[in-house]
Amino acid sequence: MSLGPGDGRIQPSRAERTDASLRRRRIYGIVALAVIVVAGIAAIQLADGGGGAAADSPSASGSSPAASTPTDLLALSVTGAPHALLAAVGTGSGRPPAGLVLPPGMTLVVPGQGETVTEDVQTLPGQSMRVGVSNALGTWADHYAVMDLRDLGRAVDDAGGISANLADAYPIGGTVLGPGETHMNGDQVVRLLSEQADDADLRWAAVLDGFLGGQPTVSRDRFTESDDAGAAASILGSAGGADVQVAPTHVVGGTAIVPQQPDFDQLVGQIFGTPKPIPALVQNGSGEPGVGEAVAEHLIPAGFRIVLSENAGSFDHPTTSIIANGEENVDAANAAKRALGVGDVRVTQVPSGLADVTIVVGRDFEG
Repeated sequence: MSLGPGDGRIQPSRAERTDASLRRRRIYGIVALAVIVVAGIAAIQLADGGGGAAADSPSASGSSPAASTPTDLLALSVTGAPHALLAAVGTGSGRPPAGLVLPPGMTLVVPGQGETVTEDVQTLPGQSMRVGVSNALGTWADHYAVMDLRDLGRAVDDAGGISANLADAYPIGGTVLGPGETHMNGDQVVRLLSEQADDADLRWAAVLDGFLGGQPTVSRDRFTESDDAGAAASILGSAGGADVQVAPTHVVGGTAIVPQQPDFDQLVGQIFGTPKPIPALVQNGSGEPGVGEAVAEHLIPAGFRIVLSENAGSFDHPTTSIIANGEENVDAANAAKRALGVGDVRVTQVPSGLADVTIVVGRDFEG
């Protein structure tokens, strides 16, 4: 199994891991993105260089929209622990099964919610959690499921226990678990994951790897929320031998833990077989609540990642504007229009500094 981007083994010393954890995970905050957008009617040109709309016009060197995910992807949340699990599990289409743990305290851009740490993403309704995980990955999760830690323990017992490769020795309930391959029952799993710990990400990765390795038959009533409990159980049961990794992160501004790029996208592409997403900036110009999440549900499956979701300068936009930031991004802008089903495509030579495409959502978008 592989629980980190290195040589596939979990074997850092406690001191090394604690130092890394102090750098990456103790400081919880929300990253503030400072974006200077210089906009003006004179700076925006229609894609044909004149007065006609540029919808569906080709670009010789534009970024092309990403293909749909080649795996069956599950956004999985396990709640009820100080550092609960937020992860993605993928199977199918001839690819090896894989899992990705999003570390505690990592900041995600959740469209409609803003920058949100993983623990707070887990408090959202299941569909919003799915949107947040999907946007972080830059590819759409086909299904989502939420499970309480106690129910995970029961599912472990249903499977006859799990064998987990633990990074260290952990005194749990009068016995010592680990290091190395260790058989664990449901109660031991719950106790291990209920502790406040700097290495919570490694504990979760080891448990998830062991749980999936047993190809568990998960009862549908073990999920507290899901869009399709049967599909979620099927993905988990089909993920035997999954390559489980921890998402690479780093600290910015001394306060916020964010994905380490380009390593994060490269890892997601490697284990799930997905292409690099197209970055998009989305502004609500209609004033309708819930626009950010609704737009994300259209854009992410089309190969986009929303890097910033905010209100426009006003809510009086009758028509959605889709602005390609440079001629090279016209194809991406046209792909966004097809995904949304509305909008006028334009080109600006004034870069946003953040995204390939800027979308100002108007009242013509109905979700």
